[in-house]
Amino acid sequence: MISFSDGHTLNSLHAGMIARLSGELFTVRDKSMQRFVADIAQNGVAPLDLKGSLVFFAAPTPGFINGTASIGPTTSWRLGSFVPQLLELGALGFVGKGYFPEGVPEHIKRKHGVYFQALGGAGAYYGTRISEPEPLLYEELGPEAIFRIEVKDFPVIVSIDARGAIFT
Repeated sequence: MISFSDGHTLNSLHAGMIARLSGELFTVRDKSMQRFVADIAQNGVAPLDLKGSLVFFAAPTPGFINGTASIGPTTSWRLGSFVPQLLELGALGFVGKGYFPEGVPEHIKRKHGVYFQALGGAGAYYGTRISEPEPLLYEELGPEAIFRIEVKDFPVIVSIDARGAIFT
């Protein structure tokens, strides 16, 4: 469950606000999402329950040492094609960097989802705000596997709020 250090909820956030996330995130990258979608097509069921989750487009660096690792956002554009399906599977929103392809913000708006932008180039700082990454799926992909992380006071900008307003 995601919470905010200032008492906000997902529905009370407004596009353009700075928020600090605390709670569970699932990390995904290009290769892990390709495998995830292929597994759904083959088995008819998602290999991970995403209901109520936030998905972070990122890959932690190997080696969680002294309570820290580097983890920065990757470009959301490349993962945009997966967003509609992730929303259908119950994801509440996403953390990434940059814009989505045309049409993706409309999917987020229809599902009352949210999109947070993390700051590019801040991977070392963000690494101090996470728990040790727990590999969940496709561990053989290394950093591109799907991981579960806990974040605390993780600063992001609300780019698309639950009402569909977009901060540009």
